[in-house]
Amino acid sequence: MKNMKSGCYCGSGKKAEECCYRDASVVDLTQYRFDQAERELRIKLVDFSHRPEIQAQLGEAFYIWKNDPELSLADLNEEDIDDQTFERFFDWFIFDFKLLDSGKRLLERFYEEYGETLSDTERTILKDWMGNTYSFFEVEDIIEKEGCYIRDIFTGEVVQVKDSSASNKLSRMDIIGARLLKTGNNVYFSGVISVYPQAFKTLIIDFVSREFKEYKKTFGRKRTYQEYLKDWGYLIGQYIEDIVKKPRFLTSEGDELVFASAIYEISDYKKVLNRLRKIKTLNEISGGTDELRVFSWITKGKHKLSGTIELEKDRLTIEGYSLSLLAKAKNLIERKLHGLVTHREDRIKEFESLLKSPPSETQKIKKLPFGVKSSSELDTILDEYYDKWIDTPLQILEGKTPREALKTKKGREKLEYVLRELENVYQHAKERGEPYYDVEKLRKKLRLE
Repeated sequence: MKNMKSGCYCGSGKKAEECCYRDASVVDLTQYRFDQAERELRIKLVDFSHRPEIQAQLGEAFYIWKNDPELSLADLNEEDIDDQTFERFFDWFIFDFKLLDSGKRLLERFYEEYGETLSDTERTILKDWMGNTYSFFEVEDIIEKEGCYIRDIFTGEVVQVKDSSASNKLSRMDIIGARLLKTGNNVYFSGVISVYPQAFKTLIIDFVSREFKEYKKTFGRKRTYQEYLKDWGYLIGQYIEDIVKKPRFLTSEGDELVFASAIYEISDYKKVLNRLRKIKTLNEISGGTDELRVFSWITKGKHKLSGTIELEKDRLTIEGYSLSLLAKAKNLIERKLHGLVTHREDRIKEFESLLKSPPSETQKIKKLPFGVKSSSELDTILDEYYDKWIDTPLQILEGKTPREALKTKKGREKLEYVLRELENVYQHAKERGEPYYDVEKLRKKLRLE
């Protein structure tokens, strides 16, 4: 076994005492031995995978992993496969792929042939790895320069992962695809992790729910979720890849899904409010104040929520989920409020833009909003906005204000989700150098610390 003067297990090339174990006073020697054994085991596995009869199966394995019926094996040139793609594939090949000549996974075959020659520590690690699966997680918390806490979006299990580099790149509420490897008392990421915005969570859960049912129909009802992930889990990644390459999201009417809004300046608040209340397809959400009143807009005859209309002292904002719905709402408002509103601008944001991974480097605010002269002024504006926000009825809270939502368990759960989503949005805004707000202030105001 290597000692503290040896190269660190992380592969940095530095001595262990100068790298991950530089604070020798707190070194867990048992964990250190596990980490060293893990590194040596990885080397042995890679060497084993280079055997000619195994290398000969790489092409067919890649064809299966890509799940692309149009892919020709002749197209698999190394220069066409980027490093991250190959690393993701090779991780799957090592842990999940069933070798074509034996029907066994590479780890199982390695254990059969070399298990007796391994140390007790290596055998313990290998047995843990053999039951391992690739899964998807939601980032619960970040431990600076150390790692993160993540929750499996399917099982709800929370795990602490040791990975200092990930703590710099991930944000709370991010959705990640990753394989976790247990080594002693620690858990590490294996290979490349894929990071997705929160918008992917529902898409992934819905896809897995459908596929798991198909899996059990194919292989038997007694098949477990872990077996599904082991056998078909790689399809989840390909499904997401297809979304990113060819994103197309439609409303129930068949229109392209976008986040569309129209902003109007109003001339007489009371008259506008009275006329809005007379429109049959609008439903005023209870709890509003003269600072902000919200109306849900129901499509006539279909009883479907088509968008919202927000009324403030000096402006009215329409929000809808397609260009056609926005056009209908604008026509309605301009007819019913003729002479009371003046159109100022439309804002359109494609849903595809929400599916792009955010940059990882933290930056200072590059550009302040129009009319704001300093960061301190921006902080004041945001503080004032969220002071009002906690007493503003929200549709996602079923018409309750955040303060009112605190009174019930269900309300607190929904409010916590809203706050976590805000944290995720503002964290990525911060990373892009855009204006952001410290959501911890909201927690303090709501006494949720």
